[in-house]
Amino acid sequence: MSKTFCTYPWKHLFVQPSGHQKICCLSNQNITKDDNYHQFNLANDDLFSSWNSDYMKNTRKRMLAGEQSTTCQRCYQAEERGLESMRDSREEDYWRSLTAVDGALSSDPSHVELHFGNVCNLNCKMCSQMFSTSIGKELLNMGKEDPEFIAWVKKQSGVVNNWTAELDVVYDWFKNPKVKKELFERVSNSVDSMSIVGGEPTAVKEFFELLEYCDSKGTLKEKTITLITNLTNTNKNLTKWLRGVKSFNVYCSIDGLAERNEYIRYPSKWPKILESLSFYNDLVKQSDTGAMNFGPAVQLLNIDQLVDLVVFFEKLDEQYDSIETWVHWTGVVSAPVICDYRNAPNDYKSYVIDELEKKFPNVKNEKNRVAVKGHIQNLKQSLANKDNTFTLDSFVRYNDSQDKFRNSVSWRKLLPQLERSILSHTTGVETIS
Repeated sequence: MSKTFCTYPWKHLFVQPSGHQKICCLSNQNITKDDNYHQFNLANDDLFSSWNSDYMKNTRKRMLAGEQSTTCQRCYQAEERGLESMRDSREEDYWRSLTAVDGALSSDPSHVELHFGNVCNLNCKMCSQMFSTSIGKELLNMGKEDPEFIAWVKKQSGVVNNWTAELDVVYDWFKNPKVKKELFERVSNSVDSMSIVGGEPTAVKEFFELLEYCDSKGTLKEKTITLITNLTNTNKNLTKWLRGVKSFNVYCSIDGLAERNEYIRYPSKWPKILESLSFYNDLVKQSDTGAMNFGPAVQLLNIDQLVDLVVFFEKLDEQYDSIETWVHWTGVVSAPVICDYRNAPNDYKSYVIDELEKKFPNVKNEKNRVAVKGHIQNLKQSLANKDNTFTLDSFVRYNDSQDKFRNSVSWRKLLPQLERSILSHTTGVETIS
């Protein structure tokens, strides 16, 4: 099996909240135009204008030649850690046969992941204002009360927040009538399969307008749709729209149980999450081609609860006997750095390893067992990491300040073992017993 090939440059196009395009969600580069400087953006360019650009053609040629692409480093790194990556290396010979000598393709991508801007109603701990307007607004409001804090956040940049260049940025390129008209027409006429993301799609009216437009044109029934949602909103018309598509999948973003999910995905409410799960379960029951799955973002704030979370997902199979649930395991948080569980103190990592191994027999699904084992092994390997006092100090300051501003439950209350471990590591006062 090739260690460099991936089908994504042959079948998939990713549209960021900003309107820029990438090979996939994990790519670390935007697709550049042939001048090697300007970048494709839906605010100015057609949805598929980047598909046979020099950037895309060269990427395909490198993969077929067995060369690594700099844009794919996150997948390579995940695989080196023994974790599941998004890289799809199947049927290389088939895709090779469709590729011209210069790397061009005669067909458009079969799948598009479309982000409708960055409007979102949640301030998730591991996210940034690139994907959530709420995060930037909250940080700016915190800065009004404490200018020193906001200056520190910007200086820390990727340590505590992935992107601090424009905390007040709002991406709404799709609201331009001309852009929206062209996008809706292109999706209706040419796109067979798409994933809809945000921000939070159910908080953006244009997402619903797109479904209604395709329905009115009679093309919705030809499409496969994946809805990635934080489960804080539903819309009764989704019953009509999703039941009318070729197939659909509801991808549920849940990162903890009850109060833990409410903390990581602030200010979500667990009863509403459960209500939405029931809504989508009913929707799946009414369709022969519907599905539901889960995508936890595995991080320091939930690694100790990983087995419990997986068991919760698996037990939904019993509660909702009409569907088969499964977990996507590609969501591993390495940035912001304070959310990377490899940066926890060693005694806390040892504690979590023991807890996960103790509960591991409760995991029934083999794929989930493999994934959990991978995280346990990753924790063990990270015991050799260098001193991380700077990162832990940043973790404490950022989360203490944010928790105080929100007047919400604190990480210290939710994770007392982690608190004791960090205090021991940074001050020598106490350790986990």
